[in-house]
Amino acid sequence: MKKLVLREVGKQAQRPRAPEAGEVVIIGVDLSRSKWVYACRWGGQEQRRFGSAGELKHLQAVVREYQHRGCEVHVVYEACGFGYQIAWWVEAHNAQVIVVAPSCVEKAPGAQVKTDGLDAGSLALKYERGMLKGIYIPTREHHEYRQLSRTYGQALKDRSRQQVRIRMLLQEHGYTPPAAGSGWGALERWLSAQSWAPAVGICVTELRELRASASRSARRLATEVRAVGRLPPYGELGKALAEQSGVGRFTAIRFMLEVGDIHRFATADSLPNYLGLTPKEYSSGDLVHRGRIRKCGPGSLRAWLVQCAWAAIRAGKDVALVECFQRLEPRVGRKRAIVAVARKLALRLRARWLAFEKEVPQAA
Repeated sequence: MKKLVLREVGKQAQRPRAPEAGEVVIIGVDLSRSKWVYACRWGGQEQRRFGSAGELKHLQAVVREYQHRGCEVHVVYEACGFGYQIAWWVEAHNAQVIVVAPSCVEKAPGAQVKTDGLDAGSLALKYERGMLKGIYIPTREHHEYRQLSRTYGQALKDRSRQQVRIRMLLQEHGYTPPAAGSGWGALERWLSAQSWAPAVGICVTELRELRASASRSARRLATEVRAVGRLPPYGELGKALAEQSGVGRFTAIRFMLEVGDIHRFATADSLPNYLGLTPKEYSSGDLVHRGRIRKCGPGSLRAWLVQCAWAAIRAGKDVALVECFQRLEPRVGRKRAIVAVARKLALRLRARWLAFEKEVPQAA
């Protein structure tokens, strides 16, 4: 009996203290497809840790539980393919939320144990200590419009992938098609003029149809993206950005959809840094070593800016960009020089965007 009593006393001592009204409750959530694990902190220590099925309704119940107690609720979780549904719901119900990029969560060196509970507890602890930086959370409408642009990019990749597969098939069976630089039109005409073995002909036909299907999808999505660019939040701003040499109206729309809010880039260098257009650096004392660009952030947006930089150089209207390219090309080569031009182009677009937003209230 004495042992039983001692055990009960021990259990009572370990029970969490209920948070008081006005107290801050931090909920760290580790997400997976089948299970969500929660770690709740208040009073400077972790008080609860538990799991539930991987559904939003369970997190909603936890948030409401502490809000009914009059607590200030903060939710933190890693962005891991679940979209922004959690963040939108938390923001709509008067709670704070931060979504963290997994690459920005520091891991303890030499850690031998990793569990969902430890990950959730680590998120809550680091948030409490101010060690986490959240990513940009778009509005639901902006996120939906941005998906059109991203799916358009996927359709372009599918189209290119089918062309590569056709060329690989031809190479494997001993055919010599026109060079890749001659374009799809030349290859398609060549394909139409060939006589194939039955099995090879079936494969070529299927790949051509897949390529045509991806091309039709890309055209339909491009039409939808242009329609978004005519809407009030994007129309006039798109025209202002398209005034920059090398940037077309369609690319300006996609740039706006990817960036979302230009004010989250407080300094000029923050935008090229976000796009991965700044070089890696390892310097110490008198040693200064800079390497290739970092290539972080959205790779598609970085690729568009490089294409726009080439267009600006060919057009020759922006003298400063042309001079930058001509000055760097002999020393570092064409590829590195065009990346430097793309970085300057990103700064120009940021400046135009900010200038436009300053002028709009005056015009109104």
